[in-house]
Amino acid sequence: YRVAFNLPDTLMATHWQLDLGEVRESARVRINGNELGTLWSIPFNVQFDKYLKKGGNMLEVEVTNLSANRLRDLDQRGVHWQKYFFVNVFYENFDASLWPLMDSGLLGPVQLHPMRVVNPLNDY
Repeated sequence: YRVAFNLPDTLMATHWQLDLGEVRESARVRINGNELGTLWSIPFNVQFDKYLKKGGNMLEVEVTNLSANRLRDLDQRGVHWQKYFFVNVFYENFDASLWPLMDSGLLGPVQLHPMRVVNPLNDY
């Protein structure tokens, strides 16, 4: 996923947090070509103000899914993909063709949250 955006103009924000919402299953995040890391658990959030520019920015999110949907598809089409003899917990031949489709990808909602460091003794 890739999107160009302009940083919202707000005087209150000194920091920014990216919230990817729901992700299936992990997300590698880059802003303006800079690697922010891989998010692999809830919450799928990262603070990323270090690389933001006042003008245009480019956010890139590379999502890696589980292979369940791929195995389902291969078994439904009768493609031989198993290099070993697989069985399920009942010692029956492994067959993923009846598995339900799993959610995959960046489900969102993707949000950019302005933040500000607050000193509770001086700022209120």
